[in-house]
Amino acid sequence: MFIAVTHVKAPKEALERMMIGFRHAAPAMKQFSGFLGLELWRDEDSLRAVSRWESREAMEAYSKSDLFLAHHGGAPGAQGPGGQVEYYNGEVVI
Repeated sequence: MFIAVTHVKAPKEALERMMIGFRHAAPAMKQFSGFLGLELWRDEDSLRAVSRWESREAMEAYSKSDLFLAHHGGAPGAQGPGGQVEYYNGEVVI
C-alpha cells in the first residue's frame, strides 16, 4: 500500500473550509483506479489528509488526472497554504 500525507497549517476557519472540500471530493476519488481510502486528521492549527493507494503508480496517475486538477483548483501539484506532502509505503498488520 502507498500512502500520501498532505499536511497543511492554517487558521482554524481555513482548516474547516479545507475539510469540507476534502469531504466533497472524496466520493469522486472512490471511482479512481487504485484508490483505497482517505482520512482527515486535525489538530488546532493543522490538517493532515491521508490518502491510501494500491501503489505509488496509482497515486501518481491520479495526481496527473483531470480529477486531481479539479480537486486542486486547476493547479498541478497545488497543496494550499503552507502545504507539504510526505509519502510512505505501508501495510495493514491487524
